Amino acid sequence: MVIPMNHASAIAANKAAWDATAPLHYGNPMWLRLAAGFAAPGYSCFDNVMQDALKRVCLAGKKVAQVCCNNGRETISLRNLGAEAVVGFDQSTAFLEQARELNAIAGQDCVFVEADANALPPAYAEQFDLVIVTIGVFGWMPDLKRFAKQAAGLLRPSGQLLVYEEHPVVNMFEPRGLEPLKVVHSYFRNAPFVSCDAILYDDTPRPQVPEHYWYVHPLSAVFTALFEADLSIRAFREFSHNISSTEFDLLETTESLLPMSYLLQAAKN
Repeated sequence: MVIPMNHASAIAANKAAWDATAPLHYGNPMWLRLAAGFAAPGYSCFDNVMQDALKRVCLAGKKVAQVCCNNGRETISLRNLGAEAVVGFDQSTAFLEQARELNAIAGQDCVFVEADANALPPAYAEQFDLVIVTIGVFGWMPDLKRFAKQAAGLLRPSGQLLVYEEHPVVNMFEPRGLEPLKVVHSYFRNAPFVSCDAILYDDTPRPQVPEHYWYVHPLSAVFTALFEADLSIRAFREFSHNISSTEFDLLETTESLLPMSYLLQAAKN
């Protein structure tokens, strides 16, 4: 195990891992559900929390960007829910191919752009009313402040950022261990988690892919990154439900002991 000495190496390694993982997401049960869903008009893959948040934002007439859009399922859902135009950015060539296929199935006109989220194309600066970031994006960012400035740079003045993310508390546990609720890792962990397992969301076997790096950012780091990107936080809610990989379902207790996800809304100053 060799942790990259610079962020560029980590970003390149993560891209290779995502591209290697992409074929495992194609044709599986989740893909088949998405393909069937998008074949019908108006389909959305968002859960109730995100659906409600998007209703409050009101997508009608808005130009929206999704940073790290993966296979485009949420990007297309945004268009189906009434956004005027939607652009999805992702660095994985293989996942963008899947996004364009789902876009064709949906009969939609979303645009998908291959780009590193840490260096988005200048041509898209200040072009959007709303930017969304969802489920795990922050963990792939070695420099959260840099990422936040890139995402904020897409927004027009007074534009909004909507984040629906895994709570950093989740990273303190090893749900596959003998004691899933035992704290194993520091909330303030500095070193990234390193793995060669394929990046899958369910419990299927995980073959080996190139080594990749997952970074832990406490909420203080998230808030600071947004403030320094000239964003003001307008709303913040924490939830006890899991929106990440199914392995973390074990942490969902009937007593709602842990914050497992959160929704954050910010606006450009």
